[in-house]
Parts: sequence; C-alpha cells; structure tokens
Amino acid sequence: MLLGSEAFTVRKIPVLLILLLALAGCSEASLKDDLLNLEGVISVDEIIQTGDSKPFAEKYIVTFEQYIDWNNPDLGTFTQRVEIGFRGYDNVNVIYVDGYYLLDERFALNDEHEISRMYDGNYIRVEYRYFSKSAPKGLSNKGTELWQYLTDENASKDFHNIITQLKEILSGRWVFTGASKGGQATNVFAYYFPDDADAYVSYVAPFCDGIDDSRAFEAIYNTIGNERYGEEQAKKYRDLMLDFQVEVFKNRDYLQPLFTKSEDKYADYPLKNASRDFEEFIVDTVFGVWQYDQNFASFDEVMKITPRLDDSSTQNVRENQKFLDALVRIIRAENKGFDDDDYQEAIFPYTVHAVTENGNYGLRLKPLRDELAKHGITLEFTEETEKNYLALYNFNQAQLDAFKFNPDTRNKMLEWTETNTSNVIMIYGDSDPWYFMRLPETDNENIHIFTSSKDSHGIEINSIEDDMKAEIKDLLDTWLLEEKSESENALSSSSGGCNSGMPLFALGLAFILRKKK
Repeated sequence: MLLGSEAFTVRKIPVLLILLLALAGCSEASLKDDLLNLEGVISVDEIIQTGDSKPFAEKYIVTFEQYIDWNNPDLGTFTQRVEIGFRGYDNVNVIYVDGYYLLDERFALNDEHEISRMYDGNYIRVEYRYFSKSAPKGLSNKGTELWQYLTDENASKDFHNIITQLKEILSGRWVFTGASKGGQATNVFAYYFPDDADAYVSYVAPFCDGIDDSRAFEAIYNTIGNERYGEEQAKKYRDLMLDFQVEVFKNRDYLQPLFTKSEDKYADYPLKNASRDFEEFIVDTVFGVWQYDQNFASFDEVMKITPRLDDSSTQNVRENQKFLDALVRIIRAENKGFDDDDYQEAIFPYTVHAVTENGNYGLRLKPLRDELAKHGITLEFTEETEKNYLALYNFNQAQLDAFKFNPDTRNKMLEWTETNTSNVIMIYGDSDPWYFMRLPETDNENIHIFTSSKDSHGIEINSIEDDMKAEIKDLLDTWLLEEKSESENALSSSSGGCNSGMPLFALGLAFILRKKK
C-alpha cells in the first residue's frame, strides 16, 4: 500500500504512459538479456554456430561467479564457464557434465548430448570446477593451496547454483546427466540435491574402493569380455592383449625412447622414471583398448607379422623393423595424444580429485609379470610400487604429504543407493573396465540400472539393446513429458523473453485509475 505523497504521485501518472510502459514490458528480449540479469552471471558471449546444421536458436558461453568453498564464502570466488544451446523457454533442459574442461574449438559445432536431441531440449554443458578457465586464481599444479576445496560437495553446489539461476528463465523439465567422471558427478548430485532435476541419468559411472581398487585389472586378466564375446572368445582377446604387452617389453630398448621423456622430466616425482612411465603407458594402452574401441583385429594383425625374435639387439631390430613400426603405429593410434604434456597438465585436477575423494584403479600386473619372467624380463613395477601409483607418479613430495583419501563420498553414496527418492537411471557396458568398479546393485525402486553387453565405456541409449532402449525411453517420457501439476506451473517463472508480471500489473493499474476519474 502507498501512503502520503507517494499515493498522490501515482494517481498523477497519465494512463497513456502506464499503457506504454505495459507494452514496453512485453518487448522481445533475447536469452542473452535474460542471462545477463541473473544473479552471479559475469558475462555472456555469443557463439556463432557453423556448418549447415544450426540446431540452436541461440548459443552462448555464460560465466558464473561461484564460491571457492560454499561452506566458507569469505574465502572468495572463482568464475565457471557454462555452454548453453537454447531452443526455447519451455523446452526440456539437459544439463551435461563430463567432469573435465570445455573445448573452445567445439563451441561452434553441432555438439550436444543424445538426450537433448531426443527431447529437442536446451543443452547446458558445465566446465567442472578447477579445470581450464574455471579455476581460482593462484591454483598451481605444483602446489597444494586451494586444492582442498576441490570436493564433490562443492562441485554439486556449483551445479545447484547454476540450475537455480537458470530456472528463473527456463521453465521446462530438467535432466542432469554425465558420463564416466560426469556419471559419478550425476549420482553425487542426486545425493546432494535430489529435487533439482526431474531425472538423473548417469552413464558408466565408476565408484572405486579407494585409490587402489584392484577389480579392474583382475577383470582385465581374468573375466572381462565374457558376457559380450562368450568365455572362449573373450579369453582369446585377453591372451592377445597379454601377448602384445610381452612383445612390447621384449623390444622396450627400441620402443621406450619413443614414448618417454628425458629423466629430468621426472625429477619432482618420488618413484617416477622413464622405465616406470613406459610400463604404465603400455599397461594403460591395454586398459584403454577394453575401455573404448576393443579393436582386437588390429592387434591380431600386428601380432601375426613375422619374423620376430626374442631379443632386441641392433641386428634383430633391423630385421624386425616392420613389426616394430606396426607396434609403434598401434600404440599411438590407441592413445591419441594421451601422453602429451599439455593434456596431462590439463587433466591434473582429475588426479587430485581421484586421489582425495573419487578413487582410482590400482595396477595388478602379476599375470604380466609371470609371463615376462618366462623370457627373463623384469618389470620395474613391483607388487609394492604398483599400489597407489597414480599419486606416487603424479605428485611431488609436498602434494603426497597434503593429498589424502577421504572415504566420505563413497560412504554417502553407498547409503544413497538404499535411500534415494529421485528418478535415477544408471547405464553400463559390461565389457568396460570401469564397470567392475561401480556402486553395488540395489533394490531401490527409484534407481533403474541397465547393463548392456553391446558396448563398453562409450555406451549410449541409442546403441543398447532394443528392449532396454524402449524401457529407458518410457521412463524419461514419464518424467519429462507428463503435464506439470498446478503447483509446479504456479512456481514457473519463465517469461519467454517477456516479463509478464509488470505488464499485467501496469494494465490493471491503468484500468483502476481510469475508473476513478
């Protein structure tokens, strides 16, 4: 209610002016204007889409200001990048997290998640805290300061703040999704904020038992592939990968210098050297083959090249050059730049988060060690040094002293599988090494788990068996397409580019004042 002189002033406002204000309130505004008005948005930069297909009406990189530690706002803030492909104010909103950094060179491309395609949705992709341009000032890969705030809880609160702000202008239903590290983040987010999304869809989400989870490598040497290929054929593939490693280490004098750096590159790390670096690289090559393309035919072709001798003297290297060249090609093809220094620097936050909260696989190389012993070859990796290798080979001594594993997230998630009330879908490929390091099965009726034998770590809804695909689609349709309740509609604040509250108020006020004349 307006009192005194304020009431008198309003009564003097011309009716025509109020009507003009009402019409101005309904003028078309772009999403960019709406985004810039959100609390905590620092900047909105337009992306010009390239190519024949331009699926989004508008596309932007939005920079949000976030707290370094949500439990201690006085510590300060950092900025976090969010890519938004916009189709409509009322469309389904798909927020995708892969747990890493955004690739600037992909912003202009038609690059979106399958669920946003399925539902003609808005596509929202978040750069994970501490990666690339979404990191606090002063953060260093060589230091220990600020890394203690790279936590699952803080990351979840980042996402919550982004969604809370975007809900001010986007009124459609919400899907939170991610794959691998992003799948793990999806499940964790459902734990912390079960009401933020209408559906949580995690793909190939690992949950390791600490930083030395043996289950992946036990599977790689004993059981992986049995469901997909049958026990007999899967064993042939496992044996092929073991034979490949043996041949590599027979010829390591030639191969190792091609894939490692000078010894001074390892000076800061307690147990890392060129030999151990090479061994890790080859072991991870096999892990990666199972994780992704399972391109066993290429390895089989290489292994059939003859002649090939047991030692690697200069003469024999020349005689086996064709075989060695083939080994080099296939190793490089399977790694595709993962040994690049810039890439390793870029994913350093993954290593910190794995060692402190999310866990990682431990190496279990006894089968390889036993096979090499038949040829008189010894690995630098021992049963002792292969444990906790991720920290020992990537951290300096100060970081080893500072970064310790905290099992709280793991324990919370084990409880969550029994108590979750959100709409959750988990999707796995059972020939993926990460599949063996996952949350346990649950009878919780709100968690729907789908495991396919058709794929591994790159699995998608569109690639799995038809019956599972149909069931997933039915669940998503129920959660995303059913009509909203009256209470949900009342809470909707979407304006569709027009702030409807002010124009209606102005028109009503004009009518009342006119009647009083």
